[in-house]
Amino acid sequence: MIGTGIHGRDQFLPPKLAFALVSFSLGQLGDGLNIFQGIYLVGLGWNEGSVGAALSLMGLTALLVQTLAGDVVDKTTLDRRIFLTVAAIVTALSASAVMFVKEGNSQHGLIYGTKIIEGMASSFIGPCLAALTLASFGPDHFDAIMASNILWGHVGSVA
Repeated sequence: MIGTGIHGRDQFLPPKLAFALVSFSLGQLGDGLNIFQGIYLVGLGWNEGSVGAALSLMGLTALLVQTLAGDVVDKTTLDRRIFLTVAAIVTALSASAVMFVKEGNSQHGLIYGTKIIEGMASSFIGPCLAALTLASFGPDHFDAIMASNILWGHVGSVA
């Protein structure tokens, strides 16, 4: 163990490094993955309009659900790490539905449905990460750590 953490518990990694690694990993679930999904679907014969509609459905759903997700995360008594883990797993599983698409411009319902689920689940990731950052570092260090989280999330998207 590296040392004792903020709440008196032993830690494997320094908190700032742990948040950077989580943010990097979550960044790969976002924009980076959608780009590859779009290219993959076009390679299977989907037209660009259908791919655009699927990705737009995810974005629209995330936009509509984000405020509600933030409110739920703020008001919950459950550990936000559980919310973050479940949101990341559901996002990854719904994104993996692309592997079940057969060649041809078909199976729109499968992808559109899973993109809506992915948009809903991914809406919880940002609020959970912000709540955990605030709880771990306090308001005095929140801005700097969130900036680092966002940076590592973008690096993860690029990777």
